[in-house]
Amino acid sequence: MKERVLTNNEKSFVQKAILESIRIDGRTLDEFRKLRISFGSEWGLVLVILGETRALARVTCEVVEPKATRPNEGMLFVNVELGPMAAPHFDGGRQSDECVQLNRILERALKDSGCVDLESLCLVSEEKVWTLRVDVTVLNHEGNTIDCCSIAALTALAHFKRPDITVDGENVIVHTMEEKDPIKVTLFHYPICVSYGIFNHGKIAIADPTYLEERVAEAKMVIGINSYGELCGLHLGGTTLTSAELLLRTSSKASKRARLVVEKIKAAIQKDNDDREKGLPVGFAEGIERNETTVHAQDRMQVRLKRFKLKIDGEERTESDCGEETDPDDAMETIGETSGEVNNEPDEPMAVDDSETVVKVGETAAVLIPVNKDNSNQWVTEEELMQAKVNTGKKRSKAGLKRKKKSLLSRPEQCGFIDVESSEEETVTLTSSDI
Repeated sequence: MKERVLTNNEKSFVQKAILESIRIDGRTLDEFRKLRISFGSEWGLVLVILGETRALARVTCEVVEPKATRPNEGMLFVNVELGPMAAPHFDGGRQSDECVQLNRILERALKDSGCVDLESLCLVSEEKVWTLRVDVTVLNHEGNTIDCCSIAALTALAHFKRPDITVDGENVIVHTMEEKDPIKVTLFHYPICVSYGIFNHGKIAIADPTYLEERVAEAKMVIGINSYGELCGLHLGGTTLTSAELLLRTSSKASKRARLVVEKIKAAIQKDNDDREKGLPVGFAEGIERNETTVHAQDRMQVRLKRFKLKIDGEERTESDCGEETDPDDAMETIGETSGEVNNEPDEPMAVDDSETVVKVGETAAVLIPVNKDNSNQWVTEEELMQAKVNTGKKRSKAGLKRKKKSLLSRPEQCGFIDVESSEEETVTLTSSDI
């Protein structure tokens, strides 16, 4: 499937918007998309989400013979897969030009910069060494895949732990995770890639371009830099020459970005290690951050209410009082199914669970209100609660009058005569003299 062709209107719209410092997704020119990092149940399995771009990285190790030129060092391989899962226009059988470019940039940033201590991977000099393989799979291609893949590969290397070994003469025994604790991979520094899109003949640079902005951009600049501000690689692609002033300005911003990303990577790894030590469940199901709206909806669905009845003037109200029918305005008489009985004392709240409280606001109405740990109301103030009681009383009186009128017209012999000018019910007894 071929890639969709951009129209001239789309290109001109994006270009004019960027000239006015406006981006399609509402970000500023120097603003990056939200970064989320999740870990799998195994060591070295990481899912990185950058906006809508997703990349999955996994690190594996194997004992092999070293190279003849470097007999005391291990080996590191980086492989990026960009297939139809990422976007329909990528072929699964062969590597595209973009996939080859991703592999070269990542190798230059991770392997050529010497961030991994390869000498620590040596088991027996000139005989056996560890080889690390980093496989990065792009799950969704929505622009700036190089940043997402570099963060995923670096986080996977920092999170990975190789098995411990025992050398007995010429034999090398590889222990399982249960026999001996695994050993972390030594990293000298944490290099990441920061991408910029170039517009307006090399005068404007936007950070973290989306897929549409990448296609419209005149050039693309990828800066490989670590948290110490050391340049690990630089890639310039496109038709526009970048000025020295723009290059210095973007590299300074990229250094700040690298420092923030590395701090977030270390914090995420530390949190995952603490969860594993405490025996908490780990994996993608627990680690992926859910949408706040979804979380709120799921939490509210867990609140289960039990049916309860309210007492009026010390007598329990039943549904068959005076043969009254249920009115739509009386929907607040029963609040679903609650997990406990409501206190019969007026205006006295009763906790349904640790985070819910039922507060009576009328004769036959109550409101379920979440509370804080100090048992204080976090949604409704005292003034709003009093106003709700007044409004509910007026509403209840009107609903009762309407219901009594309907009952009088339908069965006047059961309930007697009612003075419709007042909300109070009055029973009149007629004698023969009155007739």
